[in-house]
Amino acid sequence: MGIKERREREKSERRESILKAAIRVYDKEGYHAITMEKIAEAAELSRATLYLYFKTKDEIFIHAILSSSDFFRERLENLYARRSEIKDKLLESLWSTFIEFYEKDKESFNATLYFHQSEMIRNLPENLRILLDHSGSRIYGYLSKIMDYGIEQGVFRDCSAKTLAEVVWTSFLGIIHLENSKRAMSRKGHLAVTWKLALELLSRSILKRT
Repeated sequence: MGIKERREREKSERRESILKAAIRVYDKEGYHAITMEKIAEAAELSRATLYLYFKTKDEIFIHAILSSSDFFRERLENLYARRSEIKDKLLESLWSTFIEFYEKDKESFNATLYFHQSEMIRNLPENLRILLDHSGSRIYGYLSKIMDYGIEQGVFRDCSAKTLAEVVWTSFLGIIHLENSKRAMSRKGHLAVTWKLALELLSRSILKRT
């Protein structure tokens, strides 16, 4: 590996370490308590070095979210590529993909939920809103394609693919929101049981009966 390639790799690794450090600080202290200084400290960098990579904490968090969302999009893309193999288990496979996305990096997932609140989106600079919107559109694009395939194949009931995608995805997000609220109030959660029941109820409503 040449000097240029090694420097690019080191730069990429440092950038990734900044994103991970920011998410750790977010999970511990919450968004409003975070400063660039705290992120730099968590990443074991000087503040000057941090500013070489990112100018604001919002920029850091949006890129952390985009990195996490890329994983989700890739998993949806893979699921869609296998759609004919798993046709009869399409909803179950999709739900499992949601769970995989959440469990891979719960802190980044929760940061994503936070930044998708209307107030947060409105307060973001336009360039960051556009990045977030493009990422979300690509994800919803694959969700809609999966639903459209299920409807065409007679697996799902005949309805709007986009609306069905929103119903299934927001059902999952709602469960996570509730579990996060329970955790904040030091209440016992029932995530696995809730996931199982939600999938059962969605299956009864969405799957086309023969």
